[in-house]
Amino acid sequence: MSASEMGKTALKPSFAPSPLTTFFIKLAAVTCAVLVFFYVAFTLITGFIEERANELAILKGGPAFWGTMEEKLYKLASGPDLPPEKKEKIVSALRTLSVRYKPYVDAIASDVKSQQQR
Repeated sequence: MSASEMGKTALKPSFAPSPLTTFFIKLAAVTCAVLVFFYVAFTLITGFIEERANELAILKGGPAFWGTMEEKLYKLASGPDLPPEKKEKIVSALRTLSVRYKPYVDAIASDVKSQQQR
């Protein structure tokens, strides 16, 4: 190459993006970052909720529920007995509730009996 040709090739203008192109590139980058953030957050939150739901036996049905209930029943049956004062307090509270709500229970029971006789 001659010296005159080198000057022509070296002076080619470089590509500079317009401000609008720069804006759209930045917008795409921010949008991708936000989508990735929300995807990760959603995945973590749903995983946490599912983990907690699996720990709650009440939300389970069928054999898992009854298995847990059986374990709790055995645990209560083999546990220590309540003190007599606490037993009497509980029984007294149950009697009070029984007297207070007996008319309502009797009304419901009579409605059920009358519907069964029809």
